[in-house]
Amino acid sequence: MDTEGTNKTAAPEPDLDQLMERIRAEVAERKKSAEGNAPPPKISELMADLSGRRWTARELLTLPAPEFARAAHLAFFGREPSPDEFVRLRDRLLVEHVGRVRVLREFHASPEARQRVEGFWHESVKDRFYWSPPAKFGRAVIRVIGNIYHAPQWIREFITRVEYLERRSAESTAAIRGLRATQATDRQNATRQVNQARDQVAATKQALDQIIANRAGMLETRINKDRSEVETRLSEIVLKLAQIRTDHWRAIVDQKLRMEAFFETEQETNRAGDATPAKSELSHLLDPLYLSFEDRYRGTRDDIKDRQRIYLEQVTECVAETGRCAVIDIGCGRGEWLELLADSGIPGRGYDLNRIAVEECRARGLDVAFADAIGALATSPDNSCSVITAFHIIEHLPFETLVKLIDHSLRVLRPGGLLILETPNPANLVVAAERFYFDPTHRNPLPSELTSYLLESRGFGEVRILPLHPVGWGSLQDYQDPMLAYLQDKLFGPQDYAALARKSP
Repeated sequence: MDTEGTNKTAAPEPDLDQLMERIRAEVAERKKSAEGNAPPPKISELMADLSGRRWTARELLTLPAPEFARAAHLAFFGREPSPDEFVRLRDRLLVEHVGRVRVLREFHASPEARQRVEGFWHESVKDRFYWSPPAKFGRAVIRVIGNIYHAPQWIREFITRVEYLERRSAESTAAIRGLRATQATDRQNATRQVNQARDQVAATKQALDQIIANRAGMLETRINKDRSEVETRLSEIVLKLAQIRTDHWRAIVDQKLRMEAFFETEQETNRAGDATPAKSELSHLLDPLYLSFEDRYRGTRDDIKDRQRIYLEQVTECVAETGRCAVIDIGCGRGEWLELLADSGIPGRGYDLNRIAVEECRARGLDVAFADAIGALATSPDNSCSVITAFHIIEHLPFETLVKLIDHSLRVLRPGGLLILETPNPANLVVAAERFYFDPTHRNPLPSELTSYLLESRGFGEVRILPLHPVGWGSLQDYQDPMLAYLQDKLFGPQDYAALARKSP
């Protein structure tokens, strides 16, 4: 006991609170003596004129990295830094975290240094002292002493926190047990209610099934009776419509036969005279049939417009270049191309030999006349139109008539005018072997090389072949075998082509 008392007297325990208070006071005193009583200068004031003032080391150390890079060069070297020097110094400060006092020392020791910076040595000595091993050791000892001093308090707070958490855990456990008991009670009540509801649903379903069975028998009887009556009436209506259709068809055929007999009689009566009117009427007996054929197999009006829209840009440019003369459409049919021209503000005039088609076009407000291709062009003055179009016409013409059509087109077009001839493409084997002959009025297919030769030989200067409408089959392959690639192109290639011929200026 005496020995312990003697040891306590010889080595008294240090007062940590007093020691920490002394350390804080010393740090505050050093900070106050270093910074002075005056407030630090504003960066905007310091950077107002970098080149016209002298700097102190303290001012340089308070600047942000970019301004410090500039000001340090001005303070020591008397010049602005080059872009490379500025970027290199800024990266050392921001990326490599090099100390600013170290940078000032490097600048001071540089052979280029021409000016002195007030307070440099003071800041350099202070920085060296701050980073000296004794100072770093002292700061580490202070941190350790501070941690030791606060350790009992932190332990007490930790124990208090653990005790609080233990209490909260016990309360939570009791609450969870209460919730589980409540859930068990609620689950039993819910199970009982669900069972009762199932019994009620089963009883209701049984009652509904009985009602539905009774109603179904009554409805089935009623529906069978109504169905029988409706089928009987529909059968009667279908028979009447079939009879009416047959009667109309017979009347139409009878009328056709009567007209043929009439015209034949007229021809026999007028053998010595002119029987042209009778022949003309005979040639128009099939106008309704051919127009109906086109309606069913050529495509809708919107489909034809979409296909012909590809020519609008070239036709518009040609019309503008040749004085905005009219566009002549030979064999205009239902007038889809003329409508596209009208929508684009281009004047257009059409000719066709189908009287019903001509009347339908006129009803839509289109400029269409009843005439054949050669007759229409033969009566047109020289150099009187900008563009002539003939969509699926030349395959209907005899060879001599086709040549006349090309010759008259060359005469009627203005210099620089454009002739467009669209026709089925016999290079497609399906078109050449089957699709071409689907129209009984087709004479013979025209290969693109033949059409191009005819246009060039009759005087057109520039002829271009435009392939159109390839078969839309989604399983086309990029074959490496040239034979397979050639066969695929022949089967699924363009079904039509257009010959575009320019009249030389």
